[in-house]
Amino acid sequence: MLGDVANVEEMPVSILNKFRNQYRSDLLLDHLEKNHGGRILGITKEDMYTEGLNFIFGQAKMKGRVAIVSICRLDPTFFHQTKDDGLFESRIVKETIHEVGHVLGLSHCNNRGCVMNFSNTVGEVDKKTKYLCDMCKLQLGL
Repeated sequence: MLGDVANVEEMPVSILNKFRNQYRSDLLLDHLEKNHGGRILGITKEDMYTEGLNFIFGQAKMKGRVAIVSICRLDPTFFHQTKDDGLFESRIVKETIHEVGHVLGLSHCNNRGCVMNFSNTVGEVDKKTKYLCDMCKLQLGL
């Protein structure tokens, strides 16, 4: 069961780094966990980062109940490229599956085609599939 879908919530102003004009993803995960029950997948158009990284496409609490995806840098127009809804949607799907995989206990995978492979650029997102490799499926008992 999916639970609540399409709850719209304002981003907490307290997690905005005004100098960087980005939101702290780890603080958003904490906020969602504290203020909502059940499993939560937050999707935002805001640009996000976590300590040690310039930006993130998503983040999750490993074997937790919260995950987030920032679609900001998944949009081709962010990089001044031609609008491409199909490519944008494909990237969102891949990163959403990736973060849900973390919630279910999967770590990053070394298989470059696996959706659980770490992506540091949109080019790396584009190269992987939206599917789990056989090893990751085994870890989930699939």
